[in-house]
Amino acid sequence: MGLGLGLGVHKPSYNGEFTIDSLSGLVAWYPFNTGQVVDGSVLDSWADASGNNRTLTNTTATNKRPTYESGRINFGDVAQSYMDLSNGPVPNSVAYSVFVVVEFTLISDNNLNALLNVNNGNSVSDTILWGEMAGSTSQVWQVVTEGSGTSDNTFTAVSANGLIQNNTKTIIQVVYGGGTAAGDASIVVSTDANGGSLTEVTSQTKANSGNHKMEFGAVSVNSGFYIKGYMDEIVIFNRKLTVDECALVRADIKTRNSMT
Repeated sequence: MGLGLGLGVHKPSYNGEFTIDSLSGLVAWYPFNTGQVVDGSVLDSWADASGNNRTLTNTTATNKRPTYESGRINFGDVAQSYMDLSNGPVPNSVAYSVFVVVEFTLISDNNLNALLNVNNGNSVSDTILWGEMAGSTSQVWQVVTEGSGTSDNTFTAVSANGLIQNNTKTIIQVVYGGGTAAGDASIVVSTDANGGSLTEVTSQTKANSGNHKMEFGAVSVNSGFYIKGYMDEIVIFNRKLTVDECALVRADIKTRNSMT
């Protein structure tokens, strides 16, 4: 077991003046091709570059670890593979900004592809999902937040093809202002695909901030909901970033992931 080529556990640099860790509120960051400890072709752990020591690991089901491929993490090779967050959950805040770099083959079945969630028995909670509807070419996007049974603690958007491209690296961006008490009740899900530009997928108002925390405790672990493709980078803030800040984060992500 050892570090893969170029996988030192250090904060990555960016050729411009901006770096993700220069922004306040960074609570977890798993950069592409950095901080990954591998055992052959298996991912043992993925270090948190935010400085909060929230390492991604899986010590309870080592046969369910995803595959490492030249800096990329393939959750599709091992069925129902997942990684847990140490010192989680995060961001443990009602306001948040989440960025994930994914790539997957468009499918049609009942099992959506989970990005980040808290393992909660057989139910899905505190989750971002993406995928396709069974027997349909439309894509389903769902954000499930912690709630007390209120009618707006879950929303799903059915979108036309193209918002997620087949086998194309894509940034999924989710930002939430924290609710009425925080003065911003909007939550917006957007994508930024390789070779494309930022596209809003869906938005909704979530007024009761107490019901809308995102507390991530794992990457792809839940009964029936698992990633079926690549997860190349994860960035989580405990506040809503501005439009300009989001653009800087995505630009940094794109440079590191060789996206245009």
